[in-house]
Amino acid sequence: MRTFYIFNIHNNFYQLMKDNPYHLYRALEDIHSFDKNDVAVAYDLFMQIVSPFNKSKINNIIFKECGENDFYSKFHNVHRIQNKYIPEDSCLIVSSAFLLVESNVLKPSFFVSLKSVSHLFVCDFKNKDYFWLNEFVCL
Repeated sequence: MRTFYIFNIHNNFYQLMKDNPYHLYRALEDIHSFDKNDVAVAYDLFMQIVSPFNKSKINNIIFKECGENDFYSKFHNVHRIQNKYIPEDSCLIVSSAFLLVESNVLKPSFFVSLKSVSHLFVCDFKNKDYFWLNEFVCL
């Protein structure tokens, strides 16, 4: 199972880091691994790098893209695709701070659904993987 965190990067940071995402990944990884005692510092740093998600807007985008898919289901801010033919089992959780995708495939269907949203940066901290979503999704 892969766990992807999707962040909405501030435009200023996007312009600065779009050609060299390694430093952005390292900053987000450091924030992700901060000690609980340093949560205030981590939060301040995090809010300088990312913009909050509009949960309603993201939920609507995903539902609009996936709603006709027989393998798709939604409950509140949790979206799921369980396609036994591919096989894909992906879950996307929408929060204000980030989107969390847990999937058994490298390229979950939700990535394609989110291709219209700009400045999305994807991190898989466990596997040391990171990329700009708009560059990863090629149709």
